[in-house]
Amino acid sequence: MAATEVKHIVIAGNGATGAVAAAAAAISLRGSDIKITLIQSPDEIATAPVEVSHGGTQEFHQLFGIDEPALISKTNGAIGLGTRYRGFRSDEQDAFVPLGSHGMTLRLVDFHHYAAKLRAEGSDEDYNSYSLPATAAATGRFTPPGDAEDPVLKTVAYDIYVDRDRYALYMLERAAELEVMVIDATVGAVDLDSDGAIKALVLADGNRIDGDFFIDCSDNRSSIGHMDTAQEFLDWSSWLPCDRVASVRTKKLMQPELFTSIEAHDNGWLQRTMLGDMTVSSFVYCSQYADDVFARRFLEENVNGAGAGDIRVAERCAGSYAVHWVKNCVAIGPSAVTLEPMEVSSMHLVHSSILRLLAMLPRRKISAMLSEEYNRATSAEVASARDYQILRYALAGRSKGPFWENVGQVQNPDSLQRRIDLFRRHGRFTGGDHEFLSKANWVSSFINFGFWPSSYDPLADMIDEQRMRNEVSRFKKNVQRAAEQ
Repeated sequence: MAATEVKHIVIAGNGATGAVAAAAAAISLRGSDIKITLIQSPDEIATAPVEVSHGGTQEFHQLFGIDEPALISKTNGAIGLGTRYRGFRSDEQDAFVPLGSHGMTLRLVDFHHYAAKLRAEGSDEDYNSYSLPATAAATGRFTPPGDAEDPVLKTVAYDIYVDRDRYALYMLERAAELEVMVIDATVGAVDLDSDGAIKALVLADGNRIDGDFFIDCSDNRSSIGHMDTAQEFLDWSSWLPCDRVASVRTKKLMQPELFTSIEAHDNGWLQRTMLGDMTVSSFVYCSQYADDVFARRFLEENVNGAGAGDIRVAERCAGSYAVHWVKNCVAIGPSAVTLEPMEVSSMHLVHSSILRLLAMLPRRKISAMLSEEYNRATSAEVASARDYQILRYALAGRSKGPFWENVGQVQNPDSLQRRIDLFRRHGRFTGGDHEFLSKANWVSSFINFGFWPSSYDPLADMIDEQRMRNEVSRFKKNVQRAAEQ
């Protein structure tokens, strides 16, 4: 049985996650004789939490040839250049963490070392003045640069914000165009063979969907849960304590913002993201310090146009299952990992997991070596994403309110604390295998939260001082000029 070649891939859906997996697989396997079936629960899209998908979507769509303007139009989408944090820092200054990179590299030394050197010499320049996305976000104007050769434009990165429900429908259309069979049904049971691999998914109406390889994108691990009997769940709620999200869509009543805004409050934080014609606002909180009644009232009082009947509340516990690929089934999305919706979106992880799976897709039904490598790489990546989110709490100096008092007392994971100590003392960041985000993202987070290193790379002293200052000044002027244009 283990020698059976993969001829039929069956995906158990979950709104956008299942639709994206189906569309991406269909595009990648176009021209092969592999059949793809998506089992889409009829009520999963309708009951999905109100949230915005962002983070890494641009590169994913480009890889699969999805037209960006069409995607934005069909999904009520918008472009985002970073995240503004308000009320997190002890000095009460905003922290804006842009996408892309800052400055330029001189003699193989990362720019932030030169910025730290200038600061030690008395400079008070804003680090974000060397970031085109940050400067453009402040002006409210931005056009994607395409394949421009200008070194300043090459530092640009941006997100695409999409309405999750419309994104699911858009991807379902792409999958259907590529002859993916879409079945509206609910998985009721799983039929396993003598080796413990899946033979078929049994639908609630009794029909069977036989397959060779399965992807579980469901909320409840409807497929892989029958194989991974131990189902070890790594609970991260001590580090990421927010287990409730109350969300509401309202009309866009203000000037568009090219970024996500996150504002700290005593019992949690309020996130706001603008789409094409609406604003999505979410109060993210811990049920230990606030209940759903408080959350609904908070949104009504703090979000213009929010009505009690429009607010939806969802539960989520931050954590990851220890195993993602078991025999002939891979868990992706909510069946694998859940994080708080702070800067790193669940869809970003979905995209990354799908790309990894397609790069390792086995020829035969079961491959112990491929599944072991996928599990190793995915676990490393989700741990990196987890640490990146925890970093926001670790750097926050806010102590007002019991929620933030508790956050300030939590001991960081060893993997994150090593990164913090290394940057604090030496300004260094050394990523591991399968980093979820780039060095530039991490460095920008440290510095924009006011966390400057106490020393910098000594090689920054090797370049001629006047030349370095001229290069830095020129780059800053070019950033400003590009933003104005």
